[in-house]
Order: sequence, then structure tokens, then C-alpha cells
Amino acid sequence: MTNSVIKMVQAIEADYGTVNCKEASNDPRLKALQRRFSDPIEHPKKVYKSDRLRKAQRLLDNTNLPKYKIAEKAGYNKDYFGALCVDGFLDDSKWYINRKHLHNYKYFCDDKLIAEGTINQIAMKLGKSPSTIRGCTLSSYKKYKHEHVYKLVKVK
Repeated sequence: MTNSVIKMVQAIEADYGTVNCKEASNDPRLKALQRRFSDPIEHPKKVYKSDRLRKAQRLLDNTNLPKYKIAEKAGYNKDYFGALCVDGFLDDSKWYINRKHLHNYKYFCDDKLIAEGTINQIAMKLGKSPSTIRGCTLSSYKKYKHEHVYKLVKVK
């Protein structure tokens, strides 16, 4: 669920409260959400309006291709394809799970190997967050002097 949807639901709850009432069920914002996120088994034409969306969803679920290549194969612009994923028209959760373990890294401190594995595995081993592990690759990190220099190197 995207942040915009959460904010819209919170606004509807602020207007009507969290109790089930007839006025809330007639709210046009809620009806738009129901149309947008209808059950694909009951209303397949409302969720997947075209064969291109079906094809894109199959590619997201079954391949490890980068998103821009999936967008090309499905016939979408890569920016529009990203917007479809963000807005909830395409579910990219399986794609993220499949892609998460593709890259292994070595994490160095002063040219000494500390840990090896995916970014999440390294973070768990060291008790740090994944964003902290990725932070040593930023240009802003590299331009300053540090007592200990950390490096993250992708293993091929």
C-alpha cells in the first residue's frame, strides 16, 4: 500500500471516524479506492485493464530481470512502469524477494575483510542497519577523512 493511499484512508477516518457508517461508504474517495484495489479474482478487467499489465506482472513474478528491461518487454516507458509499481497497479514484492539475494558483497575496514554476503546479511552480522552498510559507497562519505575507512565491494 502506498503512502498516498494510507493518507487518503486517514483523511476519510478523520472525516467520518473509524466506525462503520453509511455516509463513509458513499464517500467518493473510498469508492475510488475500492475500484482501484478491487479483488482481481472477482473483477479481473478492473485491475488488469490490458494484456500489457498482465504480461508485466508475469515478468515481475517470474524473472530476475531489472525493471527497465521488464518495462521494455511489456511495452512501457521505464518511468511510467515505476509509477505503476508505486501506485499499486503492479505488485513488485516477489521481484524484490528474487532480486534481493542476487548480489554478494565483501565489507572491508581499512583493507581488512570484516564480513561477506548480501547487504542485509552483513548488516545483521555487524549489528548495523543496511543503510549504514551502503553509506560507505556514497560520494559524501568518500570525500571526508575517517579514522577507519569502510568499503563495500560487489563480488561477481
